[in-house]
Amino acid sequence: MTDDMWGTGDYEAVAEKVTSIADVLVRNARIEPGVKVLDVACGTGNAGIAAAKRGAQVTGLDLSPGLIATARRRGAAANVDVEWLEGDAQSLPFDDDSFDVVISAIGHMFAPDHRQTAAELRRVCRKDGRIAIACWTPEGAIGAMFKRLAEISPPPAGSESPLLWGTVEHVRELLGDGVDFERHAVEFEEPSPANYADFMLTSFPPLIAMRAQLGDEIVRETYTRWVDDVNEADDGTLRYRGEYLVAVT
Repeated sequence: MTDDMWGTGDYEAVAEKVTSIADVLVRNARIEPGVKVLDVACGTGNAGIAAAKRGAQVTGLDLSPGLIATARRRGAAANVDVEWLEGDAQSLPFDDDSFDVVISAIGHMFAPDHRQTAAELRRVCRKDGRIAIACWTPEGAIGAMFKRLAEISPPPAGSESPLLWGTVEHVRELLGDGVDFERHAVEFEEPSPANYADFMLTSFPPLIAMRAQLGDEIVRETYTRWVDDVNEADDGTLRYRGEYLVAVT
């Protein structure tokens, strides 16, 4: 899937449902006024905007021109000053030791080369700075979604699962032993499973791309089955928790 995929659907609406991740990440990263922050794979800007609201000097970077345009608009609406740039998490366009804090909220985890991405995060972060990331866990409901979808659309041979970034062992291997971990969850509450499935199938760019590639029926059936399986509500509504791992060096 290419960055052009993100111009489809309505990822902004999807990202609005997980803004709490940015709040938790920025708090755990101990971002203070005046520090230089890089938000890697910033998407629509949730974490970058949250950091800027704390008075940080923020740069947000994403591979998708469409997402950067959305982040720029949202940042302006939030009345914060953020530099939004197009760029690749695997080849960050910055000098060594450029930032006090490097953050990523469920973004960098989808870059194909984990080791190269981790090396870039470390390279642009000051030696006495912090790297703070939030990633979906394999054990959580969102992790189960990606696993379920991989059954009908397997990843390229030899590729590493993005969900590895949601494991303590993998993050320690990539970022070293001096990492603190916390598990958190996004609480999803929706009027009904069917409404939520329809919303995601028509709004979330990866699902739209899968429907175009595989056909609507198999993707819809697979996704709807996952929604029903993770639903904790018994009153006709939808309620589930999406677990993620926060890691801070």
